[in-house]
Amino acid sequence: MGVLSQYIERAVSEGGAGIATVQVSLIRPVSEAVRPPRALWVPFPLGRPLGPPNRPDVQIDVLRQTLGLVDQPAAPALVDYPDIIEDDIPDEEGWSCPVIFPTAEPHTESDSLKAQLRRETQLLRPWFDEGLRRRGRTTVGTSGKGPDSIGEMLGVLVNFSADADMEVPDGYAHPMPQLLRYLTADIRAFYFEAATSKPGVPFPSPEDLEEWFFLETMVGDVFYQVRERLVSADILVLLANGLEDDEIDSLLVLMAGTTAQTADEVVRKPGISRDLLKVSVEDFYADLVGRFARSIVPIAMRDRRHERIRQAK
Repeated sequence: MGVLSQYIERAVSEGGAGIATVQVSLIRPVSEAVRPPRALWVPFPLGRPLGPPNRPDVQIDVLRQTLGLVDQPAAPALVDYPDIIEDDIPDEEGWSCPVIFPTAEPHTESDSLKAQLRRETQLLRPWFDEGLRRRGRTTVGTSGKGPDSIGEMLGVLVNFSADADMEVPDGYAHPMPQLLRYLTADIRAFYFEAATSKPGVPFPSPEDLEEWFFLETMVGDVFYQVRERLVSADILVLLANGLEDDEIDSLLVLMAGTTAQTADEVVRKPGISRDLLKVSVEDFYADLVGRFARSIVPIAMRDRRHERIRQAK
Protein backbone atom coordinates (compact mmCIF):
# COMPACT_ATOMS: atom_id res chain seq x y z
CA MET A 1 0.00 0.00 0.00
CA GLY A 2 2.83 2.40 0.84
CA VAL A 3 4.53 1.86 -2.51
CA LEU A 4 1.22 2.29 -4.33
CA SER A 5 0.63 5.56 -2.48
CA GLN A 6 3.93 6.91 -3.78
CA TYR A 7 2.84 6.27 -7.37
CA ILE A 8 -0.61 7.79 -6.79
CA GLU A 9 0.93 10.97 -5.38
CA ARG A 10 3.24 11.48 -8.33
CA ALA A 11 2.41 14.34 -10.65
CA VAL A 12 0.27 13.48 -13.65
CA SER A 13 3.18 14.40 -15.89
CA GLU A 14 5.21 11.67 -14.16
CA GLY A 15 2.57 8.98 -14.60
CA GLY A 16 0.79 9.45 -11.27
CA ALA A 17 -2.58 10.88 -10.29
CA GLY A 18 -1.40 13.83 -8.23
CA ILE A 19 -3.69 12.83 -5.35
CA ALA A 20 -2.67 13.02 -1.69
CA THR A 21 -2.94 9.71 0.18
CA VAL A 22 -3.13 8.57 3.80
CA GLN A 23 -2.98 5.14 5.39
CA VAL A 24 -2.99 3.26 8.69
CA SER A 25 0.18 1.37 9.60
CA LEU A 26 0.15 -1.71 11.84
CA ILE A 27 3.80 -2.73 11.43
CA ARG A 28 6.06 0.25 12.01
CA PRO A 29 9.35 -1.24 10.68
CA VAL A 30 7.66 -1.98 7.35
CA SER A 31 6.33 1.56 7.08
CA GLU A 32 9.74 2.97 7.98
CA ALA A 33 11.30 0.94 5.20
CA VAL A 34 8.64 1.64 2.55
CA ARG A 35 8.25 5.33 3.53
CA PRO A 36 4.63 5.96 2.49
CA PRO A 37 3.75 9.64 1.95
CA ARG A 38 1.50 9.88 5.02
CA ALA A 39 0.80 7.12 7.53
CA LEU A 40 -0.61 6.84 11.04
CA TRP A 41 1.02 4.06 13.04
CA VAL A 42 -1.40 2.46 15.52
CA PRO A 43 -0.47 0.21 18.47
CA PHE A 44 -3.18 -2.35 17.76
CA PRO A 45 -2.88 -6.05 16.85
CA LEU A 46 -3.12 -7.25 13.26
CA GLY A 47 -6.70 -7.36 12.07
CA ARG A 48 -7.77 -4.40 14.21
CA PRO A 49 -6.36 -1.32 12.49
CA LEU A 50 -9.04 0.94 13.97
CA GLY A 51 -8.70 -0.27 17.54
CA PRO A 52 -10.52 -2.62 19.91
CA PRO A 53 -14.06 -3.88 19.26
CA ASN A 54 -16.98 -1.99 20.78
CA ARG A 55 -14.94 1.21 21.06
CA PRO A 56 -16.46 3.49 18.40
CA ASP A 57 -14.86 6.49 20.12
CA VAL A 58 -11.39 5.10 19.48
CA GLN A 59 -12.24 3.88 15.98
CA ILE A 60 -13.65 7.25 14.91
CA ASP A 61 -10.65 9.02 16.40
CA VAL A 62 -8.27 6.79 14.42
CA LEU A 63 -10.14 7.62 11.22
CA ARG A 64 -10.11 11.34 11.99
CA GLN A 65 -6.41 11.39 12.75
CA THR A 66 -5.64 9.33 9.65
CA LEU A 67 -7.64 11.60 7.36
CA GLY A 68 -6.13 14.61 9.09
CA LEU A 69 -2.72 13.61 7.77
CA VAL A 70 -3.76 14.87 4.35
CA ASP A 71 -2.90 18.36 5.63
CA GLN A 72 0.70 17.32 6.32
CA PRO A 73 2.72 19.48 3.93
CA ALA A 74 5.85 17.33 4.06
CA ALA A 75 6.13 13.72 2.98
CA PRO A 76 7.00 11.09 3.94
CA ALA A 77 5.33 11.47 7.34
CA LEU A 78 4.90 8.63 9.84
CA VAL A 79 2.87 9.78 12.84
CA ASP A 80 2.29 7.73 15.99
CA TYR A 81 -1.22 7.30 17.32
CA PRO A 82 -1.16 7.83 21.09
CA ASP A 83 -1.48 4.71 23.22
CA ILE A 84 -4.92 4.18 24.71
CA ILE A 85 -4.88 5.05 28.40
CA GLU A 86 -5.65 1.90 30.33
CA ASP A 87 -8.14 3.71 32.57
CA ASP A 88 -10.18 4.64 29.51
CA ILE A 89 -10.97 1.01 28.77
CA PRO A 90 -13.87 -0.46 30.76
CA ASP A 91 -12.95 -3.20 33.19
CA GLU A 92 -13.86 -6.55 31.72
CA GLU A 93 -13.58 -10.13 32.80
CA GLY A 94 -11.33 -12.35 30.74
CA TRP A 95 -12.78 -13.98 27.64
CA SER A 96 -14.05 -17.52 27.69
CA CYS A 97 -15.97 -19.59 25.18
CA PRO A 98 -19.73 -19.60 25.94
CA VAL A 99 -19.74 -23.40 25.64
CA ILE A 100 -18.00 -25.90 27.91
CA PHE A 101 -17.22 -29.04 25.95
CA PRO A 102 -17.36 -32.46 27.60
CA THR A 103 -13.89 -33.70 28.48
CA ALA A 104 -12.95 -36.47 26.07
CA GLU A 105 -9.83 -37.97 24.62
CA PRO A 106 -9.68 -38.23 20.82
CA HIS A 107 -10.57 -41.70 19.55
CA THR A 108 -8.93 -43.39 16.62
CA GLU A 109 -12.24 -44.85 15.42
CA SER A 110 -13.65 -42.49 12.83
CA ASP A 111 -17.30 -43.02 13.76
CA SER A 112 -16.64 -42.28 17.42
CA LEU A 113 -14.65 -39.18 16.57
CA LYS A 114 -17.35 -37.94 14.19
CA ALA A 115 -19.94 -38.38 16.94
CA GLN A 116 -17.88 -36.27 19.34
CA LEU A 117 -17.43 -33.58 16.71
CA ARG A 118 -21.17 -33.55 16.03
CA ARG A 119 -21.74 -32.99 19.73
CA GLU A 120 -19.21 -30.17 19.74
CA THR A 121 -20.82 -28.38 16.81
CA GLN A 122 -24.32 -28.92 18.21
CA LEU A 123 -23.29 -27.12 21.39
CA LEU A 124 -21.85 -24.25 19.35
CA ARG A 125 -24.66 -23.93 16.81
CA PRO A 126 -27.04 -21.81 18.96
CA TRP A 127 -24.24 -19.30 19.57
CA PHE A 128 -23.30 -19.30 15.90
CA ASP A 129 -26.93 -18.59 14.98
CA GLU A 130 -27.03 -15.79 17.56
CA GLY A 131 -23.92 -14.23 16.06
CA LEU A 132 -25.36 -14.57 12.57
CA ARG A 133 -28.56 -12.87 13.71
CA ARG A 134 -26.65 -9.97 15.26
CA ARG A 135 -24.08 -9.51 12.49
CA GLY A 136 -26.33 -10.39 9.60
CA ARG A 137 -23.52 -12.23 7.82
CA THR A 138 -21.00 -15.05 8.14
CA THR A 139 -17.62 -15.82 6.61
CA VAL A 140 -18.46 -19.53 6.39
CA GLY A 141 -18.74 -20.50 2.73
CA THR A 142 -15.29 -20.39 1.12
CA SER A 143 -15.55 -24.14 0.44
CA GLY A 144 -18.74 -23.65 -1.54
CA LYS A 145 -21.08 -24.79 1.24
CA GLY A 146 -22.54 -23.04 4.26
CA PRO A 147 -22.96 -23.63 8.01
CA ASP A 148 -25.49 -26.43 7.52
CA SER A 149 -22.70 -28.50 5.95
CA ILE A 150 -20.23 -28.17 8.83
CA GLY A 151 -20.90 -31.79 9.83
CA GLU A 152 -20.05 -32.98 6.33
CA MET A 153 -16.89 -30.86 6.29
CA LEU A 154 -15.77 -32.37 9.57
CA GLY A 155 -16.44 -35.84 8.17
CA VAL A 156 -14.10 -35.15 5.25
CA LEU A 157 -11.36 -34.08 7.68
CA VAL A 158 -11.84 -37.13 9.89
CA ASN A 159 -11.68 -39.49 6.91
CA PHE A 160 -8.53 -37.80 5.67
CA SER A 161 -6.91 -37.83 9.11
CA ALA A 162 -7.58 -41.57 9.40
CA ASP A 163 -6.20 -42.84 6.11
CA ALA A 164 -5.72 -39.86 3.78
CA ASP A 165 -9.06 -40.48 2.06
CA MET A 166 -9.07 -38.22 -1.02
CA GLU A 167 -12.75 -38.60 -1.91
CA VAL A 168 -14.58 -35.31 -2.48
CA PRO A 169 -18.32 -35.19 -1.67
CA ASP A 170 -20.68 -33.69 -4.23
CA GLY A 171 -21.01 -29.93 -4.28
CA TYR A 172 -17.39 -28.87 -3.78
CA ALA A 173 -15.46 -27.16 -6.55
CA HIS A 174 -11.95 -28.08 -5.39
CA PRO A 175 -10.10 -31.41 -5.50
CA MET A 176 -8.25 -32.93 -2.56
CA PRO A 177 -6.04 -32.00 -0.84
CA GLN A 178 -6.62 -28.40 -2.00
CA LEU A 179 -10.15 -28.68 -0.60
CA LEU A 180 -8.70 -29.05 2.90
CA ARG A 181 -7.68 -25.39 2.89
CA TYR A 182 -11.24 -24.24 2.28
CA LEU A 183 -12.83 -26.74 4.65
CA THR A 184 -10.52 -25.81 7.51
CA ALA A 185 -11.14 -22.10 6.85
CA ASP A 186 -14.91 -22.62 7.04
CA ILE A 187 -14.70 -24.77 10.16
CA ARG A 188 -12.50 -22.23 11.93
CA ALA A 189 -14.89 -19.45 10.93
CA PHE A 190 -17.85 -21.41 12.33
CA TYR A 191 -16.10 -22.03 15.65
CA PHE A 192 -14.71 -18.49 15.94
CA GLU A 193 -18.02 -16.82 15.15
CA ALA A 194 -19.85 -19.03 17.63
CA ALA A 195 -17.27 -18.51 20.36
CA THR A 196 -17.40 -14.72 20.06
CA SER A 197 -21.18 -14.33 20.01
CA LYS A 198 -21.99 -14.29 23.73
CA PRO A 199 -23.36 -10.83 24.60
CA GLY A 200 -21.81 -8.82 27.40
CA VAL A 201 -18.36 -10.40 27.40
CA PRO A 202 -15.11 -8.92 26.08
CA PHE A 203 -14.02 -9.76 22.57
CA PRO A 204 -11.08 -12.20 22.69
CA SER A 205 -7.70 -11.47 21.23
CA PRO A 206 -6.70 -13.41 18.10
CA GLU A 207 -4.19 -15.30 20.24
CA ASP A 208 -6.88 -16.32 22.75
CA LEU A 209 -9.11 -17.61 19.96
CA GLU A 210 -6.37 -19.63 18.32
CA GLU A 211 -5.24 -21.17 21.60
CA TRP A 212 -8.81 -22.13 22.46
CA PHE A 213 -9.46 -23.62 19.03
CA PHE A 214 -6.23 -25.55 18.57
CA LEU A 215 -5.61 -26.58 22.18
CA GLU A 216 -9.05 -26.95 23.77
CA THR A 217 -11.41 -28.30 21.10
CA MET A 218 -11.75 -31.74 19.59
CA VAL A 219 -11.70 -30.35 16.07
CA GLY A 220 -8.39 -28.65 16.82
CA ASP A 221 -6.89 -32.06 17.45
CA VAL A 222 -8.26 -33.27 14.12
CA PHE A 223 -6.54 -30.34 12.41
CA TYR A 224 -3.23 -31.56 13.85
CA GLN A 225 -3.92 -35.07 12.57
CA VAL A 226 -4.68 -33.72 9.10
CA ARG A 227 -1.44 -31.76 9.19
CA GLU A 228 0.49 -34.88 10.20
CA ARG A 229 -0.89 -36.78 7.20
CA LEU A 230 0.19 -34.00 4.85
CA VAL A 231 3.61 -33.69 6.46
CA SER A 232 4.11 -37.46 6.29
CA ALA A 233 3.50 -37.46 2.55
CA ASP A 234 5.89 -34.56 2.05
CA ILE A 235 8.60 -36.19 4.17
CA LEU A 236 8.32 -39.43 2.21
CA VAL A 237 8.66 -37.59 -1.11
CA LEU A 238 11.66 -35.60 0.08
CA LEU A 239 13.37 -38.67 1.52
CA ALA A 240 12.89 -40.45 -1.79
CA ASN A 241 14.53 -37.51 -3.55
CA GLY A 242 17.64 -37.82 -1.39
CA LEU A 243 17.27 -34.77 0.86
CA GLU A 244 18.95 -34.85 4.26
CA ASP A 245 16.94 -34.74 7.47
CA ASP A 246 17.91 -31.17 8.34
CA GLU A 247 17.12 -30.03 4.79
CA ILE A 248 13.63 -31.51 5.11
CA ASP A 249 13.10 -29.87 8.50
CA SER A 250 14.01 -26.52 7.00
CA LEU A 251 12.00 -26.94 3.81
CA LEU A 252 8.83 -28.02 5.64
CA VAL A 253 9.32 -25.52 8.49
CA LEU A 254 9.52 -28.33 11.04
CA MET A 255 11.15 -28.30 14.44
CA ALA A 256 14.79 -29.33 14.30
CA GLY A 257 15.08 -33.11 14.49
CA THR A 258 11.48 -33.82 13.47
CA THR A 259 12.37 -35.67 10.29
CA ALA A 260 15.02 -37.77 12.02
CA GLN A 261 12.52 -38.76 14.72
CA THR A 262 9.66 -39.60 12.39
CA ALA A 263 11.36 -40.90 9.24
CA ASP A 264 11.34 -44.57 10.28
CA GLU A 265 7.70 -44.43 11.30
CA VAL A 266 6.72 -42.67 8.08
CA VAL A 267 8.46 -45.30 5.99
CA ARG A 268 7.06 -48.25 7.98
CA LYS A 269 3.52 -46.94 8.38
CA PRO A 270 3.03 -43.82 6.30
CA GLY A 271 -0.74 -43.59 6.70
CA ILE A 272 -1.00 -41.89 3.34
CA SER A 273 -2.69 -42.80 0.10
CA ARG A 274 -1.20 -43.13 -3.37
CA ASP A 275 -3.28 -40.18 -4.54
CA LEU A 276 -1.93 -37.94 -1.79
CA LEU A 277 1.62 -39.08 -2.49
CA LYS A 278 1.12 -38.25 -6.16
CA VAL A 279 0.04 -34.70 -5.31
CA SER A 280 3.03 -34.30 -2.97
CA VAL A 281 5.40 -35.38 -5.75
CA GLU A 282 3.81 -32.87 -8.13
CA ASP A 283 4.20 -30.14 -5.51
CA PHE A 284 7.84 -31.07 -5.02
CA TYR A 285 8.66 -30.63 -8.68
CA ALA A 286 6.64 -27.39 -8.78
CA ASP A 287 8.64 -26.12 -5.76
CA LEU A 288 5.44 -25.99 -3.68
CA VAL A 289 6.13 -28.79 -1.22
CA GLY A 290 4.65 -28.25 2.24
CA ARG A 291 2.08 -25.67 1.18
CA PHE A 292 -0.99 -27.59 2.39
CA ALA A 293 0.33 -28.65 5.79
CA ARG A 294 1.32 -25.08 6.68
CA SER A 295 -2.18 -23.81 5.84
CA ILE A 296 -3.93 -26.18 8.28
CA VAL A 297 -2.19 -25.39 11.60
CA PRO A 298 -0.34 -22.11 12.32
CA ILE A 299 3.32 -22.55 13.23
CA ALA A 300 2.75 -20.88 16.61
CA MET A 301 -0.01 -23.35 17.48
CA ARG A 302 2.14 -26.27 16.39
CA ASP A 303 4.81 -25.07 18.83
CA ARG A 304 2.28 -24.51 21.64
CA ARG A 305 0.89 -28.02 21.28
CA HIS A 306 4.39 -29.49 21.23
CA GLU A 307 5.18 -27.63 24.44
CA ARG A 308 1.97 -28.81 26.09
CA ILE A 309 2.70 -32.44 25.18
CA ARG A 310 6.26 -32.11 26.45
CA GLN A 311 5.10 -30.71 29.79
CA ALA A 312 2.53 -33.49 30.19
CA LYS A 313 5.19 -36.19 29.98
